[in-house]
Amino acid sequence: MIATNKELQLAKQVVSDLDRHEGFREFAYPDPLSKLYKKYANEKWGYKPARDILSKLDVSYEDADNLGAPWTVGYGFTHGVNPDTRIPRQFAKRKLEELVLAVHRDLFMTLTWYKDATYVTKTILINMYYNLGRAGLLGFRNTLRYISERNYKQAAANMLKSAWAKQVGQRARELARRLETQEIPDPYKAPDKI
Repeated sequence: MIATNKELQLAKQVVSDLDRHEGFREFAYPDPLSKLYKKYANEKWGYKPARDILSKLDVSYEDADNLGAPWTVGYGFTHGVNPDTRIPRQFAKRKLEELVLAVHRDLFMTLTWYKDATYVTKTILINMYYNLGRAGLLGFRNTLRYISERNYKQAAANMLKSAWAKQVGQRARELARRLETQEIPDPYKAPDKI
């Protein structure tokens, strides 16, 4: 499906936000909740080849694959990732843009009011979906209701009361402020040109 200029601009903004919020790692790293990551949390996971780290730790590849699952690379990609996976930043950004557009289209089909949501609101919902997954975002029933009613102040307050907000900290505060003000602060705006 070919994206419109508005969709491409939306994707560019969300990719810019996710680049900041998720961070990029060229090399595969174990899930931060895995036994492997917890045991060797001080290693430079994701910034150098995992095989180099594993050989230094004297951990077998097979053990690492199991103890670190799901392995992650780029901007939080897990599908088909193993300890040897590596992804260039430009390729990862393109993949992220495609995922953002897919999320946008899913929200369009899932939330009847989404098509009429503001541009700023869409950037927030896509960001949250990417971080929480579809079910996680849809679990914010009251917040989504307030957003659909354009009661942004109450929706933002609800976002900040969630367990998610406690986990992601500054990210949640930034998105809640963006929702309440319906503005993207200048330092966070993606370039206007596509």
